[in-house]
Amino acid sequence: MGLIKTPSSEDELANSLELTNWAKDFSWHQICTISKHMEAYTATKGTVIFDEGSEDNTMAIVIKGKIDIIKRESGSKVNIIASIFPSQSFGEMSLIDGEARSAQAIASTDVDMLFLSKDKLFGLLEDSPKLAFKLLLIISQMLSQRLRRTSGNLVAQLNKD
Repeated sequence: MGLIKTPSSEDELANSLELTNWAKDFSWHQICTISKHMEAYTATKGTVIFDEGSEDNTMAIVIKGKIDIIKRESGSKVNIIASIFPSQSFGEMSLIDGEARSAQAIASTDVDMLFLSKDKLFGLLEDSPKLAFKLLLIISQMLSQRLRRTSGNLVAQLNKD
């Protein structure tokens, strides 16, 4: 079936977002405001959510299911570099910088997700600048933590050799 946009009311979107760790730093009113700028999607197992090299500017938060982030080496070797579970997000780099996807995201189970595009983020910025800043700060902190982990892993790998 693939990736399917799920018609959802504002309440359904807010309730889905509230179930995630993303909600912990926001009031119910803020969750409702943010969720108005999101869209719900479902995908069946095996669906490519984002393709490496594709150009879009959307991030996703997993509500239910599991996503594998995959890097392919020359030939047919596939490396799962991360697995994304409920409450976790992926695609933030393309949301922020608009660059092509650095890896492929594939549904390893049936999944429910909330998507936030750059256009919708700018809509939030117009509606509620302080809230948009807070959301961007949280995304930036998460990306910083991932970069620190990756740097640590790289050093560990280099020291093995």
